[in-house]
Amino acid sequence: MALSQWLCLTFLLWPRMGSAEKMRAAVVSNRSWDLQFHLDKVEQDSEDIPTPGRGEVLVKVFASNINPVDHKIVGLAGWSWSYPHKLGYDVAGVVQTLGAGCERLKPGDEVWGEATSLMESLTTAGTYAQYAVVSESVLGLKPKSLSMLEAGAMPMVALTGLESLRWAAGAAKFRSTNTTVLVLGGSGGTGHLGIQLAKAMGAAWVITTCSDTHSSFVRQLGADQVIDYHKQNYYDVLLPKSVDVVYDCVGMDGTGDHAYGIIKEHGSFVTLLQGGKASLSTRLRRPDVHQYAPTCVGSCSEHTKIDAATWHQRFEGGRVRAQAASFELFWIQRAHEDARQTYHLNHAGVRTVTHAVVRQTVLEL
Repeated sequence: MALSQWLCLTFLLWPRMGSAEKMRAAVVSNRSWDLQFHLDKVEQDSEDIPTPGRGEVLVKVFASNINPVDHKIVGLAGWSWSYPHKLGYDVAGVVQTLGAGCERLKPGDEVWGEATSLMESLTTAGTYAQYAVVSESVLGLKPKSLSMLEAGAMPMVALTGLESLRWAAGAAKFRSTNTTVLVLGGSGGTGHLGIQLAKAMGAAWVITTCSDTHSSFVRQLGADQVIDYHKQNYYDVLLPKSVDVVYDCVGMDGTGDHAYGIIKEHGSFVTLLQGGKASLSTRLRRPDVHQYAPTCVGSCSEHTKIDAATWHQRFEGGRVRAQAASFELFWIQRAHEDARQTYHLNHAGVRTVTHAVVRQTVLEL
């Protein structure tokens, strides 16, 4: 499989259900002494099928994405969990039953969504399972144009991109018909959707950074200009104050300090990691530039709800697409190892793999 495919490691779970009351789930088996993610602690487990509470629905899960937060959250919240702890946040599937107070969805609806915020994940998660209980408020109807695999791959990365770019635009679309957007790390999971979303929101010129190997891939997504970061620095190639929005999907230290120089007066810099933010001295020199680092530490219902009105415009017409392959739940450790290498491995003197590899890891249930 070419690296220019968006790898969705999915867990094909539901066709092989054994008991009506039990399900298979991927869990962290027990608390690690260093509160870090350890692959040998991830395993399959037999769990009771959960019962939805008030405002919740039971979803038969068809696909769920592996995100970097799956690894990071262990260090942030693992101390508070009871074990074994179910993993997983993104979900695509079919509504089975409704809890009290649910009025918007009905059994049989095909839905997708990001099932929890980071704060809520202290106690909830669990979409790497054949069934998951999810708040009705964060689920939306799956666009018919998307397969379950594509839908399961997209929620967190797509919502992150939409939140970031809508913040930069100050609206659902860019107000100017001449908006220029730079997406750093355009061949990654978040970046490749960022390119498509920027175009769908009306950006006239989209620039991105990636290796030459993935140049044709990002151009097919809509990138108008591609900078090979192995050969050139984007801040040397682009003219000072020539870009309206920089959407940083890499988050390397110092990125904001470099990016501010190419951002137009009153432009925007959005980075996915706190380390990518511009320093205080840079911000004092350019107080006109708006800086934002999206996070869902608290309640994120405004951002996580995938409502039909917003998303059908983007996806139903095929304007934004994901590429996906699948892994069964049996291969959960292999899926996580692939995701960890893609997102987290750093080599001395080399950029993170996220910046170089087109890959999103999804679990198909």
